Amino acid sequence: MGSDNKPGEGNGRQMTESRQAEARSSGGGESVVAATRRIVKTHPKKVTTLVLWALGIFCMLFAPAPMKITPEMQMRYQQKMDKVMDLSADFTRTTKELDKFYAELNAAKSFGWYFRSADRKAVNEIKDRMAPIETEYKQLEKRRDTLESEARGELGLWSEAGIQEARDVFWSTYKRGRRSAQAGIVWDLVWELFRSDNYEDSVNFLFRIIWIVVSNFVMFLITSSIVFLFKVVWVIRSFKPSLISGIFFYLVATLAALSTVGAMISLLVGAGVGSAAIVAKNARYLPQSNRRRYVRHQRTHQE
Repeated sequence: MGSDNKPGEGNGRQMTESRQAEARSSGGGESVVAATRRIVKTHPKKVTTLVLWALGIFCMLFAPAPMKITPEMQMRYQQKMDKVMDLSADFTRTTKELDKFYAELNAAKSFGWYFRSADRKAVNEIKDRMAPIETEYKQLEKRRDTLESEARGELGLWSEAGIQEARDVFWSTYKRGRRSAQAGIVWDLVWELFRSDNYEDSVNFLFRIIWIVVSNFVMFLITSSIVFLFKVVWVIRSFKPSLISGIFFYLVATLAALSTVGAMISLLVGAGVGSAAIVAKNARYLPQSNRRRYVRHQRTHQE
């Protein structure tokens, strides 16, 4: 009889253990959900900021365009762009004529030309002949901009073309800012070499180098983001969207740009703080790291 009850007892034990495991797993899942809810209720502003920051980076780097370009849209776009190409001959002609007039102006504007009546008369005569060509060139530019804007409107601001152009504008401004930051770092380092106390304390010297690198990159990243906020307006206007669509696109572009720049600045500042901590930790191994303290102690001892 005892041997007959053993299989049943084993099955009961297994069922009990499986239920306990399910209870632990469900309890763990509930604890995670409860902890998440508690964090959201305790720090709503921080959680909102974190979510918006992650959403902005996703929009800048990974988000697909909400509107696909269909073959019909592409065909209408190409038809409008063909009209733009038809203006190329007129642009070439007016550009050549303007180049000739500018060459005449440069030849007529000799040194002190403004104080000689004959030279002033010749310059004004050239400008009068050049004025109709300039007017025609400006009209051609206006016509070209209108046609390009109509062509882009066929694709839509929220299409792949609009999203990609906004991203291209952001990364182009970022690259310009990075080049400016590199130039600023080089000049600051050159001036740093002429400081009279740049080798008096190697620890402070390295701290200054870290500060120069981080501050230049942070400053130019902020400047680039401000430039982008102005440039993206022209991207939006070129597609001629509705007012609500344009405003919403600008808000999304602003969120994406600030989130991406904020992530870059966080990485830069973190790298700078980490480098400074490494320098401070190994200060005793650096040459001349205690020179100021030694000189100060020697002067005190002599007095």
